[in-house]
Parts: sequence; structure tokens; C-alpha cells
Amino acid sequence: MEFKVPIRNLFCMLSYVHEMPELVKSLNEVDEDIITYDFIANEFLKEVERISHRGLVKSYVTYVEPTGRLGGRLLLNESIPYFIARKPVVVCEKDEYSANVLENRLLKATLKAISYNRYVKEETRKRSFMMLDLFPEVDVLPLTKGIFNRVHFSKHNAYYKRSIHIAKILHELTLLSHKQGDWSLFKAELDEKALNHLFEKFLFHFYRMEQNEYKVSSERFSWNLQGNEALLPSMVTDVSLTHKNGREKIIIDAKFYKHMFQEHFGKQTFHSHNMYQLFTYIMHQPQELDVRGVLIYPFNGRDVQESFVWDERMKIEVLTLNLNLPWREIYDRVIQVL
Repeated sequence: MEFKVPIRNLFCMLSYVHEMPELVKSLNEVDEDIITYDFIANEFLKEVERISHRGLVKSYVTYVEPTGRLGGRLLLNESIPYFIARKPVVVCEKDEYSANVLENRLLKATLKAISYNRYVKEETRKRSFMMLDLFPEVDVLPLTKGIFNRVHFSKHNAYYKRSIHIAKILHELTLLSHKQGDWSLFKAELDEKALNHLFEKFLFHFYRMEQNEYKVSSERFSWNLQGNEALLPSMVTDVSLTHKNGREKIIIDAKFYKHMFQEHFGKQTFHSHNMYQLFTYIMHQPQELDVRGVLIYPFNGRDVQESFVWDERMKIEVLTLNLNLPWREIYDRVIQVL
């Protein structure tokens, strides 16, 4: 099952996931209806232009190449095949001061991806293609989620941070889409698993950055049972919020299913395994804590906000969140969970 989510909201959630909420705040004055994939691509192009005017970051890059002139460090093992073939060639390793570093390679690869993306406006594709000339000595590399994490920022390259994060978001938008690039002008189609994973990570980082009353963690704890624990399933919360007073805790579980209800003999109920799981989590909390368990489902035509009380110390809440709302309303709804 798939969800269609506004690209503006995906952009906001990914900005929190990558710990760059300032990307969201920088667009607060922008009409949300114009925040499309094309708009984000153009924000990236602006950043590339800014970097180009300031100057590309450079560093020493190691090259290994067969050559007829000895220089740098001779790699004897690699050179032996040439010796055997009686060729006047050796393999040398040289360090050159170059712009062909990871940061610039990611920018160039992203420019190339935009220029070939048929879902982007033609003028944006052309502009992106022309900007490839800003990186004449830079090689393009394959884009993957992991490769962005290899960039480490320092004073030397801090002015790249915004551009690299926007590039990463653009790449993840294509990965999140059910079929690469399967979006309209305003919305992308995501499957349940991808959206659920994204929303879990968003909640974790959102609460970590947008409030200071609770300590945020993903909590792992053991069963209160005697026996072979290796055969028991792990218990790991999506988000655990422990109040700084040490007496209150909120455990949040996000379940982005297309249908929040299961049906049995014509009766609709919340998914039993979701309720059992959250109930087990809160029953394993220390006796001195007041605990709230919160299940969040996607809005699917029916707004739900239910509360179930075990005793004065423990309760479970079930609510829906509409990801088609304006971002400000989503923000307020998530904050109100606390």
C-alpha cells in the first residue's frame, strides 16, 4: 500500500532526520504550495552558485596511475606486470592538490542527477547541466545514502553543509518514492515501510531538537521472565521521552499503515499486535514512573484521538496524524503529544 505525501512535508521531515531544522525555518516565509521537488532542486542550485563564487574546497587527493615518468611513490607490486612485459612503465602513487574531493564530487553528481530527471522542469534541468562546467576537474561518483555520511564538516568546508544536506534530501526523495521519481509536481508516493521508517526517525530527532523538558532515547529493555532470553523478541521503543523530573515517561510508537483498523466478524478494532506491543512496553517500566504509551497512525478519512486508562499511573493513547496538512499544523500536532 502507498501513501501520497506532499513533497514540502517530506522535505521538512528529512531536514529534521538530518539534524538540519534550520532548512525548514529558512523556508518559513515561503508559500508552502510552491515547495516542490523542483523548488528544492533550485535551492540546491543557488547553494552551488554561492559555493562557486566563494571557491571550491580543495585538498590533497591520492592518485594511482601507470606512468612512463617516475614520480611520487613507486608501487613495486603493481609495477611488476609491466616489468615482466618489458614495458617502460611503472605504477606510482602521487598526492595532488585538487578540487576532486568528496564534497565536490557529491555536488557534481547531484547536478547530473537533476539534469537527467524528467520530473524536473526543463529550465531547471538545463541550468543544472550548465553548472556542471563549474567542476571541470571533478569526477562524478554514484550516489548512495551512505556516501553522504562520509562527509565530515570542519571550518575548512563548513560553507558546504547546507548544499550537501539539500543534495542528500533530493537523493532520498527519489529513494523514498515507490518507483524512482514517481511523484507529481507536489506529492511523492511512498510505501508503508519507507514512510514508517522515515516518520520514526523524524519523531526521534524532532523531539530531541524542539523541546528540552524530556530526555529522548530509543530504549531497549529486557523481559521480566525467567528462561532462555535468546529466544525472546527484543523490546526496542521508537521514541522514549523521560521527563527531567524523573517521574514521567512517554513511549511513542509510529505505525503508518494504510488502514489503522483490523476487522473481525464485521467489528473494527485497532491492530491487536500494535496494542499488545505498546502495552508490553509500558508494563515493563519501573513502578515509580507515570507512563503514557502513544500510538500514532496516519489519518485516512477518520480522525482518532482515544485514551485507555490502566490505572492512575499508566494509560495508552491512540491518535491520527494527517501528513497532508500544512507543516505548521503538523508541527503543532506533534508538539501537543507531550
